[in-house]
Amino acid sequence: MPRRFLAVVSISVLPLLGMGQSIFSDFDNFLKANVVFGLVDYEFLSNNQGKLEGISESIASYELSNSTTEEQTAFYINAYNFLVINQIARNYPIKSPLEVDGFFKENTFLVAGETLTLDEIEFTKLLGKAKDPKIHFALGCGARGCPFLYDEAFFPERINEQLDFRARQIIEISNYVFMDEDKQVVIMSKIFDWYTDQFLAESESLIEFVNQYRSRQIPSNYRVQFREYDWSLNDR
Repeated sequence: MPRRFLAVVSISVLPLLGMGQSIFSDFDNFLKANVVFGLVDYEFLSNNQGKLEGISESIASYELSNSTTEEQTAFYINAYNFLVINQIARNYPIKSPLEVDGFFKENTFLVAGETLTLDEIEFTKLLGKAKDPKIHFALGCGARGCPFLYDEAFFPERINEQLDFRARQIIEISNYVFMDEDKQVVIMSKIFDWYTDQFLAESESLIEFVNQYRSRQIPSNYRVQFREYDWSLNDR
């Protein structure tokens, strides 16, 4: 009897343990197969749109009612990044996501049973709840000026570690934060200009914020300037 009982438990529980994680593994496999150095093969995906269907359906039907904040954050980041790629692939060829009318603010997607725009995912589901400005470094908007798209999904059990890692990655790259010692100027991505209030929620200045994630500290007296945003497509 004990052996038979244990066998039943192992069969019934193991599938349940994998169900919540399967979508994160699917995101991970998709990114590893289609993202190289932050660039996406949109032409391939445009010609093979069947590869987008399964994850789109999983995003639409995913159940979040009993989920943790960590699971919600990881899910919505992954969903956002996938839906950006999906929308570009379905409108390809284009030279910028801005060529698609309503790309961020109007076009809607079914996400965990709700109809949402990309902006609603970002500002309501993510930044409205987690209030962690490092999320900006995790979202790929389909343009070269965005924080480059990483070829790994976000997972609930590692989400805080992954967000810290992304912040360090982005802030150490001169395209996003460049320190000009001769002119005593730091040139930052336009993201820091658009969302200054969020970055200053727990920091006295933008320089103080970025110094948390830099190996070479920026002197506090440096002037801050912002780099023009490159909206050209992150195509390869």
